[in-house]
Amino acid sequence: MNKFFLLCSSCLALTFSASADDLNIKLGAHAFLDYENISVGGNNVVDGTNLRLFRVDVGGSANGYKFKSNFDIKNGDVFIRDLFVEFGDELTVRVGNFKIMNGLEQQSSLYATTFMEQSSVSRMNGIGRSLGIGLYKAFGDIHLSGAVYGPDANVVEDIDLFGASARLAWTNTFADESILHLGGSLRYRDSNDQSLFSYSQRPLGSSAPRTVRVGGTAESDLFLGVEAAYINDGFTLQGEYGVTEIDCPPTLCASDPQAEAFYVDASYVWGGHRVYRNSLFSRTSIDQSIHDGGRGAFQLSARYDMADLSDAALNGGSQDTYMLGGTWYLDQYVRLMVNVAHTEYDNSPAYGTGDADSVLFRAQIELY
Repeated sequence: MNKFFLLCSSCLALTFSASADDLNIKLGAHAFLDYENISVGGNNVVDGTNLRLFRVDVGGSANGYKFKSNFDIKNGDVFIRDLFVEFGDELTVRVGNFKIMNGLEQQSSLYATTFMEQSSVSRMNGIGRSLGIGLYKAFGDIHLSGAVYGPDANVVEDIDLFGASARLAWTNTFADESILHLGGSLRYRDSNDQSLFSYSQRPLGSSAPRTVRVGGTAESDLFLGVEAAYINDGFTLQGEYGVTEIDCPPTLCASDPQAEAFYVDASYVWGGHRVYRNSLFSRTSIDQSIHDGGRGAFQLSARYDMADLSDAALNGGSQDTYMLGGTWYLDQYVRLMVNVAHTEYDNSPAYGTGDADSVLFRAQIELY
C-alpha cells in the first residue's frame, strides 16, 4: 500500500503538470542553521553548529488540481517530506505523503513555530507525515479532517502498518477581532504484529540524547489529543494535551499503560502578529520589514512542556521543561531565533534523575 500511494501521487503530479493549460509552478528553498549547547547531568554533550534543515519545495496547480512536494537534503541523502496531489473545493481529497491530522503545532507551518523544537505531544508519539488518503471539509467555523495511511514514504522496508487519524477544530472570532481556537484529534495505529511502537523525547534540542525513552512496547496504540489557542493582536496563548493508550503484549506488561504529554506557551509579537487561518498557524505577518526601512518584528515567548513515560510497565521516566525564546523577524522569510531551556527528568533509563540545560540559536532563511 505504501508503494501504491507513492506511485499514484507521483504519477498524478507528473500527468497534470505535463498536460495542463493553466499550469502554475512555485519553487522555494529553506535553510535552518543551528547552534546548540546542551548539557545533561552536568556534562556537556553537544556544542556545535549544524545545518538542521535544507529543504527544496516544488508546488503548484493545474486543471483544478493542486500538488505539493518538498524534499530534505542531509548528509548526501534525500528525504521525502510532502509529496501529494489534492482536488475538490467543498470536500478536498489529498493523496500522497502529508502531515497526519493530529494537533495544532504539528500541522501548522514549520516556518511559523514559536520555538525551534516541537512539543512532547507530537515528538514523544512520533506524530508526523505518512503516506495515505486524507479528506478535508469546512462547515463555516468548524473544520473536519481525517485520513487512513501506512508508513512514511521514506520507509523502504515492506511494513504492513495501518493507521487512521481524525481532527475536529472550531474557531470563534470576537468583536475585537480576537480569536479562540478549540480542537481535538485522535489517531489509531496497528503494527500488524510486525514490530512494536516505541516512545521517547529529548530535552528539546535536536542533537540532545533521549532522556525519557521506552523501547518497542506497543502492538497498537490510540492517541487522544485536545488543543486550544487564543490570539489577540500580538498576544497568543496556546496549549495541547495528549494521552496515548498503549496495547502492550502480555509478555511485556501485566496491564496496558498510558503515556502523557502536554505543553502551554504564551508569546507576544511587537511589529507584527501571528497569522491564523483554516484552524492552523502560518507565517507571522510583519508590519514593516527591514527592507522597507523598518525594524522587522520581535517576539518573546515562554513554554512549559511535560512528557511522562512512567505509567505501569513503562519505565521510561518523566521530564518537565521550561523554555524562554526570542525571535527577530527581519522580514516574512528571514528570522533569527534563540531558545533557552531547563529540563528536570526523573527515573531516566539512561541518566537517572537530574537536569539538562540547552542554549539554541537559529538563522532561518527562505527563498521564493
